[in-house]
Amino acid sequence: MKEKLKALFIGMKRQEAIDLVKEELESGIDPIAILEVCREAMEEIGKKFETGEFFLSELIYSAEVFKAVSTILEPHLTSKLDEESKAVVVFGTPRGDVHDLGKNIVITMMRAQGFTVHDLGVDVPSEMFVDKLQDTGSNILCLSALITPAFATMKETISLLSEKGLRNDTFVMIGGGVTTEFARKEVGADAQTLDPTEAIRLCKQYTQDRSVK
Repeated sequence: MKEKLKALFIGMKRQEAIDLVKEELESGIDPIAILEVCREAMEEIGKKFETGEFFLSELIYSAEVFKAVSTILEPHLTSKLDEESKAVVVFGTPRGDVHDLGKNIVITMMRAQGFTVHDLGVDVPSEMFVDKLQDTGSNILCLSALITPAFATMKETISLLSEKGLRNDTFVMIGGGVTTEFARKEVGADAQTLDPTEAIRLCKQYTQDRSVK
């Protein structure tokens, strides 16, 4: 299944990929395992884009395939977290950036792990992030970016958290192709990663640490 599904993704065969996912679900394959294969396929497509083998149109189309497959998988995904340790996350692409592929992949994987994720979309102003944190009572903020203009909004958002007295109780994580450890320090975030699995681990760890305080 793994190599066949990857090949369908890379070959941009949307309907065939959807049909295979449905077949695998019916046969009893773990939906999280299927999601992981899809994530790996998207990573390969991203690498092909970086090397010039694929173009933007192919990157966008593959993201649509991923969204379609994720829609099928989500009802079958079960929580791997205990009820008391489920995390509530506010997630979005900051103002200045309209990319959402990486964000959508991480959100799908978070929901597969039992997280409640409030997706604010793209080009989100700092005030909206802070308002949503207050409305939901969430203590985790995830900011994704593929271009550097979003860094200004990241920094502005974290400053606003401080102004509102929320910074000490909010775990801020950034990710996306242009983010680095240096960028994390510059904007004032708590963590940075390019790996969706690592992002989930960090959020789980933060939630568990809070529960024992």
